[in-house]
Amino acid sequence: MPNQLYTNDSDLLQVSPNLALDGGVRLGTLVLIRWMAVAGQLLALAVVGWGLKFDVRPEITVPVVLTSAAMNLWFTLRGDPNMRLGDRQAAAHLAFDLIHLFVLVFTTGGLNNPFAVLLLAPTSVSASILGQHSTKFLIALSLILVSALAITPFPLPWSGPPPELPVTLEAGVWVSLCFTLVFLALYMARVGREGRSRARALAVTQIALEREQRLAALGTLAAAAAHELGTPLGTIMLASKELLDHWDGDDHTRADLELIVDETRRCRDILSELRQHRQAGDEQHFVTVDLEAMLREAASPHESRGVAIRYATGGDSVLKVMRTPELIHALRNIIENATGFARKAVQISAGWDEKVVSVSISDDGPGFDPQILKRLGEPYVTTRQPTPGKDGGLGLGLFIAKTLLERTGAKVSFENAAMGGAQILIEWPRSALEEATPLGVQAGQPTSPEASSEQE
Repeated sequence: MPNQLYTNDSDLLQVSPNLALDGGVRLGTLVLIRWMAVAGQLLALAVVGWGLKFDVRPEITVPVVLTSAAMNLWFTLRGDPNMRLGDRQAAAHLAFDLIHLFVLVFTTGGLNNPFAVLLLAPTSVSASILGQHSTKFLIALSLILVSALAITPFPLPWSGPPPELPVTLEAGVWVSLCFTLVFLALYMARVGREGRSRARALAVTQIALEREQRLAALGTLAAAAAHELGTPLGTIMLASKELLDHWDGDDHTRADLELIVDETRRCRDILSELRQHRQAGDEQHFVTVDLEAMLREAASPHESRGVAIRYATGGDSVLKVMRTPELIHALRNIIENATGFARKAVQISAGWDEKVVSVSISDDGPGFDPQILKRLGEPYVTTRQPTPGKDGGLGLGLFIAKTLLERTGAKVSFENAAMGGAQILIEWPRSALEEATPLGVQAGQPTSPEASSEQE
């Protein structure tokens, strides 16, 4: 049963395949940015043309700006601002903006125009939100357009003869623009990819946690049902036995009474089995458990994978810890990773003192790859080269486990053991895991009317 309930990171991605895809940009976002660009361009033309009395060639530049405004007005009135654009659609919008900026700069001095730096903007935006193919296309288009600025026949708008840059300096401007364009695109692409990967991984983590919480809620519901049904079933059994003992009527009715008693006893047996298996009558079962019991519960789905799982616990007393879905799922992910790469055995050790609780999970496999040891715990970083016949994983298991454990106050470290194999050490402040017994619940005291009914 546990194996059926447990899901790994690949299962979670199959449940929600959209998490594996990059989300597109909204049409409303591009429309808003373009309106800001149109307003800035008109303001710049007004200041330079009317304020400084320079020839900005309004017969060319103003229609170009109005063309962009007209297209933007069309999308504002007819388009859905919340529509998510596909990769090619967003690339087409950014390519239009790039060509639009090129025409304005080309007709107002080319590389001599300080606003030529704005040609870097569309490509940088595309690198942060679009895929590799669209970004490469826009980078190539940008490089072509920046190179074309060097051969513009239009001089820089000026009062009198416009200044001209020396050929060497103009070439330096061209090189710097091209270099900055490629650098910004690669930088933004890297940052955007990491951000999207972390967002998807966090979404998968949330799905995993919600599943564990639903399972815990289902167990709590079963416990509540057993708790509530105990007393009425006891009453039914008592009343039916009284009727059966004092019945002097026909045999057919007696048979019906015997059937009621038998079925009631069967219901009581089912509830008794549930209490024995889930400790339904114990109000603390779903809150606090022994540390070793929780470790065994987390490891139980992987005990049949052909790898021996050994346990070792030690401390100054029996340690009760809070049983939460976060802890169970995180420990289960780590143990799955260990059993997937172990050759023969996985060792789970726990210890504690007055301040710290530590759990160590180690295996006798090939160990972590030293090249990525410092990056372990990041999303989509695979841990080790899989042993033939073992699991490989998507690199989300350790990220999910580390994220969930850190939410409980734990510190997680990864290392290769001196004798070989991988080792993961988890340490909590003891106060973060312990939970005192609630007031009013004492040893030997019944915790529910059902327990009192049984004692009677």
